[in-house]
Amino acid sequence: MQVDYKYSNEILESLLDSIPEYIFYRDINGKNLYCNRSYAEEFLGRRKSEVIDKSYKDLIDDKKLYNIGRIKDYEVINRKQNVVYEMYVKKANGSTIFVEITKIPFLDDNGDIVGILGIIKDISYKKEIDKLRKSFFANIKHEFRTPLNMIFSSIQLFNNKHKDCDCCACNKCFTDILKLININSLRILKLSNNFIDLTSIQGGYSDFNPRNNDIVSFTELICDKINMYRKFKDITLVFDTNVEEKIISFDTDKIERVILNLISNAIKFNNYGGRVTVSVLDKINYIEISVEDTGIGISEDKIDTIFDSFSCVEERLTKVSEGVGIGLALCKLLVEMNGGKIKIKSELGKGSEFTIVLPNIINENEELDISYDKIDRNSLERIKMEFSDIYS
Repeated sequence: MQVDYKYSNEILESLLDSIPEYIFYRDINGKNLYCNRSYAEEFLGRRKSEVIDKSYKDLIDDKKLYNIGRIKDYEVINRKQNVVYEMYVKKANGSTIFVEITKIPFLDDNGDIVGILGIIKDISYKKEIDKLRKSFFANIKHEFRTPLNMIFSSIQLFNNKHKDCDCCACNKCFTDILKLININSLRILKLSNNFIDLTSIQGGYSDFNPRNNDIVSFTELICDKINMYRKFKDITLVFDTNVEEKIISFDTDKIERVILNLISNAIKFNNYGGRVTVSVLDKINYIEISVEDTGIGISEDKIDTIFDSFSCVEERLTKVSEGVGIGLALCKLLVEMNGGKIKIKSELGKGSEFTIVLPNIINENEELDISYDKIDRNSLERIKMEFSDIYS
């Protein structure tokens, strides 16, 4: 039996030494009790015998790597759960690699943690692929925008050349045609942006830039910016809140996009002379931003699929509401990136209410971002694009 046990250990040792990942085991005090050959020779530049029974502190020259490593060790010890994190590290030969480090608690029969098993995996190739994919999506966006920008520039030039035309009928004809070209160009731009962003977020290749901002004034300013579009159906647009100011951490570009989409839908699918109410409510642990309309609503059997990609609700497809069902699917992902969720209440023939729920958190290390307090050109362009399918 002893021979079999020894033979089994030798097999296990050979298997672990043949694995390219760097594997180690140490006690809760940081003393190394085991490592495979890759960890000792490639990662640390030492023999296995020089690593066993040595302190983690004595083996790691990189102070940053050591400090982060011990912090993660304490996290495993305190939580008794696996911890996974990524970082750049320098190998013994001086080369820098991007790694995924997994630390697993090892418990005794009483459930007390006695050690930590660590697995370090080189994922530099994954980082490079991520970089290439981000570059790909950026290039695709650029390729879509370039011909559309040429169209927009041509329209502007044509308008400038013919604005003083003496022939009123001719001028009106040109104006109507150019307006139609401009609107549909914006719709193509909106569709391409939504599709590319939806794909990049689902693939995990979208940037996330949360900042501390006043969600109340942020939402109210959006309502002010889009006020002119309510006139399309003589809509009454109301902003309401139960708090004058609320600072939370969120990505302003992404939440702006969600709110714009919800308000444009609320106007687009509303009745003439209808009402759209935008509310910001402080619910202590979270913040609710709701957009409620008095429009055509959605039937109960369609609500469960409203946030699915490429889902269109038949009752909402009219001449003034064409689409392929990307907008709300993208909204859901953008809200979830901010740690929130989006929900809906609707009744066919009576209207709909979409509610964004965001966590009531702030980043203590970030200052207040006031960059959104002004209406800039980029913001107006985003609004034009988002409301491009609201036309008579």
